[in-house]
Amino acid sequence: MRKKVFLIVIVIIAIILLIPEENNEFRIRVIANSDSSADQNEKMAVVSALQKRIAGFDQNDIAGEVIANIDILEADVKRVLRHDNYLLSIKKIKYPAKTINGRVIPGGKYRTLLVVIGKGEGKNWWSLLYPDYHGISFEDAESGDIEYEFYFWEKLKKLLLGG
Repeated sequence: MRKKVFLIVIVIIAIILLIPEENNEFRIRVIANSDSSADQNEKMAVVSALQKRIAGFDQNDIAGEVIANIDILEADVKRVLRHDNYLLSIKKIKYPAKTINGRVIPGGKYRTLLVVIGKGEGKNWWSLLYPDYHGISFEDAESGDIEYEFYFWEKLKKLLLGG
């Protein structure tokens, strides 16, 4: 009997953990044309321009501000790149869970301001645009300072161990 109850509890916990949470979290991602120095510099110039513009937005409604000002953000990108070989859009993109300074940043699908420069075959830069983690940014996994975590496992440990 105990085994059945334990199994039912585990199944219920798994279902709760797997149900996607609706969130207002918003991210920004810029993908370079290639890994050449010139393309990586171009990517970082776009990142810098977007960060400057977004810094002036209301951080309590960052998603609304980005959406409302998409034309201004696109004009900033075009001004920096000085060409039209890019795509700017807002999409839901899947991100892996990451750990930084002992804090787990949950993985999942997030609304993202996405800028793909040229072929979009270079390293990408991304950041989180919501208050808890505003200003944290990442290159790709090769940067060495990012640890991968299993979101499900972290949630389960937190539930079972209370930590």
